[in-house]
Amino acid sequence: MQTNGQAIIDRFEQYAPRSLAVEGDPIGVQIGDPKQTVKRVLVTLDVRPETVQEAIDAHCDMIFAHHPAVFVPAKNLDYTTPQNAMYATIIKHDILVYGAHTNLDNAQPGMNDWLASQLGLQQVTKLHSHDELDGMGRIGQLNRPQSLQSFIDDVKDDFELTGLRVIARRLDREISTVAVLGGSAQGEYRAAQAAGADVYVTGDVSYHIGHDMLAADMPVLDVGHHVEQVMKGKVTNLLKQWAQDNNWDVEIIASKLNTDPFTFM
Repeated sequence: MQTNGQAIIDRFEQYAPRSLAVEGDPIGVQIGDPKQTVKRVLVTLDVRPETVQEAIDAHCDMIFAHHPAVFVPAKNLDYTTPQNAMYATIIKHDILVYGAHTNLDNAQPGMNDWLASQLGLQQVTKLHSHDELDGMGRIGQLNRPQSLQSFIDDVKDDFELTGLRVIARRLDREISTVAVLGGSAQGEYRAAQAAGADVYVTGDVSYHIGHDMLAADMPVLDVGHHVEQVMKGKVTNLLKQWAQDNNWDVEIIASKLNTDPFTFM
């Protein structure tokens, strides 16, 4: 049975309601007409020129992304700007673009459950705080205590990283309780420490906050934003299951591209 983008969106938003998103987060339809027929969906972490071309090459008429394509509103549509040129390409090829950001982060199971699972955490619960990120993070136990250095090595393997940033005074300290919140959540290190975490895993730690973490003696691993690519496989599987349940004539594929802008040398 043919389906349209709105049917796919409606089913996803039963799983991760818009009400779960942080206020002001530009989730939802980014570009295109949700009423158009959708036959093939590309699931991606980021909407970048290379992923748009991947969608075109794969004859996809919908892109499902975690990071919104239009995160910062355009001030003009001058096509000499790469971001604007990307929007033009999307429109030219009639591709519907949908973004599920903090509503997917807050869903259960959602982004941070998947990250916690990838880290091998057990007895996982919500990491509670006192701001708009409340409910996103997770805290859990390693299957055995280990040194911070050993955990760092495991994290690099878990997320297939060639490098990460470590904020810690000692690498030989023993850890067993781990808090994780994907994306840019450096300010939540205090909540992680208050919850009893021995180490906090997040991304995008700034220089001065890094000093604050050291002063608080809270070890933090900055693994970057790209570890959230775990959503590609997870969301692909969800959409495939819903397509089967609803007899939708639609194919779901996961992006094969690495959209991490950083290279560790």
